[in-house]
Amino acid sequence: MVELPQWALVSGGFAFLVLALFALTDGLATTLLVALLGFAMVLATRLRPWPVLPWTMVGAALVVAVRIGWEPTIVGAVNLSKTPVFNQLLPGYGGPALLLALSAYLLRAWPGERVRNLLQALACLFVLLAVAILVRHAMNGGVLDSAAPTLGEQAIYTLLAAGASAVLMTLDLRSPSPVFLYGSMTIGVLSMLSMLSAHFFALNPYFTGELTGRWPLFNLLLVGYLLPGLAFAGLAWYARGRRPAAYVTLLALTGAALVFAWISLSVRRYWHGEGIADWKGFLQGETYTYSVVWLLTGVALLALGSRFDARSLRLASAALVFVAVIKAFLVDMSNLEGILRALSFIGLGAVLIGIGLFYQKILSGRGAAPAGRAPLPVAPGDNAGEPKRMLNAE
Repeated sequence: MVELPQWALVSGGFAFLVLALFALTDGLATTLLVALLGFAMVLATRLRPWPVLPWTMVGAALVVAVRIGWEPTIVGAVNLSKTPVFNQLLPGYGGPALLLALSAYLLRAWPGERVRNLLQALACLFVLLAVAILVRHAMNGGVLDSAAPTLGEQAIYTLLAAGASAVLMTLDLRSPSPVFLYGSMTIGVLSMLSMLSAHFFALNPYFTGELTGRWPLFNLLLVGYLLPGLAFAGLAWYARGRRPAAYVTLLALTGAALVFAWISLSVRRYWHGEGIADWKGFLQGETYTYSVVWLLTGVALLALGSRFDARSLRLASAALVFVAVIKAFLVDMSNLEGILRALSFIGLGAVLIGIGLFYQKILSGRGAAPAGRAPLPVAPGDNAGEPKRMLNAE
């Protein structure tokens, strides 16, 4: 008689229980009970430390994922409640996400590193999926597949991605894990890529013609550009010294680009009202205003970069001033007339002189500091030629 290995018996028993749940239940009950069955197997590790038990929770998550892919509404589009947040999607997506998070926490000291990391990754994925699907449901009147996302909806996804990256970074600092380490950066990079395609092109009100709202400040541009820009700037500040310098620089530049887009589109909204579509063209006063606010923004970024010693902000400042200079020579010279053309070049010259004096002051201050510093005495036995180790952050 052939003896079956332990993992085969446990896996077979789990598979038959899942089949029984599918035969006896339907809809939301099936989704929750499959996840609860996997969590019960995790709890069983307290009684029997069998290596196969945590893997059954992974299997339960995969079954739930397949079921969600087959029927995203959990209970059918006809039976899905239109009430925001408090509907069948909350337990259908949030229940498995919560159970996966609890499983990852209970198994934080489990000797099997692979299954522990996999459960952490699945928990993060299900939590993000649950939040995203609830936002989608609320923003589209209770229908999941009604239309393409708007800029407001996409902005909420962007803010959620920035928050998720910060949360994973915090978890990695408290309990180091490759899932939290690479997961936080992966979410950040993917959100930056989606932002380039959505916020700046596909869903930009300048191209789509979407109305920005009646209020001068609290409007679609605030939600779509300023808030995500501040979120990524804060994420870059939080990641300094904790993530690679190149990644931090990309976050800071993304935040600066979003704030720049908010400023530019707000200028256009000031001159054209709620609708800022490209077919309206440009006014002379509008063209001059762009030059002014871009130069002022470049100076502000330079001041912030010097205050916080952030090279990425100084690079953004240099790029913005360069764009303003090119615009002055290529656009203002041909489109502006009379006093506006003169003011454009006078303001540009004054700002460039000020920036030059600012950098001269910085460079002269850095050059004078080492010259006036007396050499430190070297104690007997010290190796004067060996530099001391220092921790430096971007």
